[in-house]
Amino acid sequence: MGDGPDAGGGRGARSRPLGVTERVAVIGAGLSGLVAAGRLQDAGREVVVYDKGRRPGGRANTREHGTHRFDHGAQFFTVRDERVRPLLEGWLSEGLVEEWRGDLVRIEGTSREPARAAARYVGVPGMVDVALSLAGELDVQKGVRIERLEREGEGWHLIDAESNRRGSFDRVVVAVPAPQAAPLLRGSPALEAAAARVEMAPCWAAMIVFDGSVEIGFDGAFVADGPISWLARDGSKPGRPQAESWVVHASSDWTRKHWDAGRDSVPGLLMEVLEARFGPLPDVEFARAHRWGFAFAGHGTPGHMMYDRGRGLGACGDWCVGGRVEGAIVSGLEVAGDVLQSDALAARSR
Repeated sequence: MGDGPDAGGGRGARSRPLGVTERVAVIGAGLSGLVAAGRLQDAGREVVVYDKGRRPGGRANTREHGTHRFDHGAQFFTVRDERVRPLLEGWLSEGLVEEWRGDLVRIEGTSREPARAAARYVGVPGMVDVALSLAGELDVQKGVRIERLEREGEGWHLIDAESNRRGSFDRVVVAVPAPQAAPLLRGSPALEAAAARVEMAPCWAAMIVFDGSVEIGFDGAFVADGPISWLARDGSKPGRPQAESWVVHASSDWTRKHWDAGRDSVPGLLMEVLEARFGPLPDVEFARAHRWGFAFAGHGTPGHMMYDRGRGLGACGDWCVGGRVEGAIVSGLEVAGDVLQSDALAARSR
């Protein structure tokens, strides 16, 4: 699963005195980082998670504005990998997720057809609640931006934006978007180069509440052409307020073109696009936008998580496997598995 015990050189896993717990730092509290942290903690590691945000979730998040709630990043998730199914079953039994049975379509030009049949799941009452549950038993240090790693012997110190040293740690897992991960992975040239090759695309997300019913014939649409790539009636998801609240994702090309547009003007621009395509819409009760700088992974994804066993440094995230919420979860499970496997091999060799 990883890059092997000799990736990037080094002398192998660090030896620790018996009875001393290994410490692992996870940088990034999106789903991938939280899943990795949870698996490592369950295996007896002392884990600290650092995240620059105000709360966990990354793009699996929910924005609240008064009584309005929007899944403005990740919209839903599917499960195809059997390693994720135990997590899904637990979440379902807890009422943390439910299946979204909305009417979804695919649109291209004037063509509209039903979306591919699949069980699509959402967090309840928002996508962020999955992340909050995963973070519940973890030590998550919020509002901390880690800017670089410093090697100390066979371990690591983390340096934050205020030049504070946080550490030391035996292992570090970097779980942030590829452009942000690459500088943190300089301690392993192979991992740094792999992250630097990944192209990521931005996305403006508009959050709109209409004061009347939106009659366009679907609850969600994958749009193959034009300025919009996705739109969804958030109110159609289970556990949400009964309102005409919609999320509209702009295409990457449109986002780049309107990169400097303000969050108050983007919804109006996208409303013009919506009405040109779907006809007149009700008056807008509320509108806001959020700009995701690294929303989608494009070319150069490594196809799996990455772990340099020799240096105890790894990376995971949806960008490692080309996107999707399930990809983020699998990547987190895999990097945790590689850390534990490496430690077990080192223990047997002592």
